Amino acid sequence: MLCKYLVTLSVLVSSAVSAECGWGTMDGNPTRLVGHRGEKAFMPEHTLGSYHMAAFESADYIEPDVVVSKDGVLVISHNEWLSDTTNIASIPKFADRKRSFSFKGKYININRTDFWIFDFTYAELQEIKVVQEKFFPYRPQYFNNDFSILSVDNYLDLIANVSTTMNRTFGIIPELKSPELFNYLNPTPNGRWFEDSLLSILNKRGFGANQPPASDPLMDEGDLLNQVMNIKPANYKAPNYKRAAIQSFDPETCQYLATQTKIPIVFLNNVTPMLFTPKGLDLISSFSKIFSMDKEILLTGPEVFFTLDKVAINQTEIAEMGGFLMPEQLMAEAHKRGIAMVPFTLNDSRQKLNYFCSQGRDPYTKFCPTNRKEEMYYYFNLGVDYMFVENIFEAQMLRLAFDYKVRYGIDA
Repeated sequence: MLCKYLVTLSVLVSSAVSAECGWGTMDGNPTRLVGHRGEKAFMPEHTLGSYHMAAFESADYIEPDVVVSKDGVLVISHNEWLSDTTNIASIPKFADRKRSFSFKGKYININRTDFWIFDFTYAELQEIKVVQEKFFPYRPQYFNNDFSILSVDNYLDLIANVSTTMNRTFGIIPELKSPELFNYLNPTPNGRWFEDSLLSILNKRGFGANQPPASDPLMDEGDLLNQVMNIKPANYKAPNYKRAAIQSFDPETCQYLATQTKIPIVFLNNVTPMLFTPKGLDLISSFSKIFSMDKEILLTGPEVFFTLDKVAINQTEIAEMGGFLMPEQLMAEAHKRGIAMVPFTLNDSRQKLNYFCSQGRDPYTKFCPTNRKEEMYYYFNLGVDYMFVENIFEAQMLRLAFDYKVRYGIDA
């Protein structure tokens, strides 16, 4: 993929360089960066601070996880429970709300004692403050207790505000968490209260118009840096759509959404081996044009990943569906079907890489990244179309450096 020529001649042959050098993504443009829960490397996740910082760092998309309050307000939280990322345990008036709860669906299985977000009204949730996860002591703790739990409308208000004040487009990419649970708690005749509620909010704000958007123009040399710096070309025209995608791990939710909206659907999965076959990709392409999976599947290949992750593999079914596809094949076959590929999650460089190979558990995989640069370059080389990232500043630097490498053959 990399161009082989002398940098000293690059000015003379710049037009030829642009034609010959590029990324291996489906549209030939640099991988898009999705701010995972905003910018959780520095701010408490899913807060105004986290989302605003992701905008300052020029994320292409800014991700909220969507759950539901007791009174049916769509709110932002990664988990259905509150103890990991809030100060709930320190609020005496809510001490009696902690309880055991279990729910078993086709795609989720919850069995835990905690404070549950669906036991609190939206007004009560405003009394609870968000904090950094305790598992990462190197993340700043200065902003603990500064931010309240957001509603989806709060999040969309912020995205609209920063889009206007910064004069740039930020994509939204909400994930519907545990649709089976929240549709059970909010029954409707069609059983799709959660999905319909989100679509209603998005449609009222114009996200359903002119979807799916046309492909972005192919970037030339220097375009990525200009995009990050928000330097617009002389012929720039504001888009006639709002950049958006909707995610879920629930395939039936994704299938339903695909019948109700033209907004691109992101199907997340890291537990179903048969999907990583030719016929599995055919199935995905029938309802989703964006497929997101555990990043390790794109490193080890699906068979090694599911074996080491102790996920049962029906070898007869896999053979009937065309056999497992190795990472390069998986990328090529997905792109052939019009499916963009998205690994999750590439973390801050201070966080240990937790691949099977880095744990000494994988004797099969030939390449094992030892740092974030090696990790991100591997997925850039593979041609992933989007990437969930934390510490967006680092990710931007590495993407820019890789873009230079792609176009000039030099490792910056």
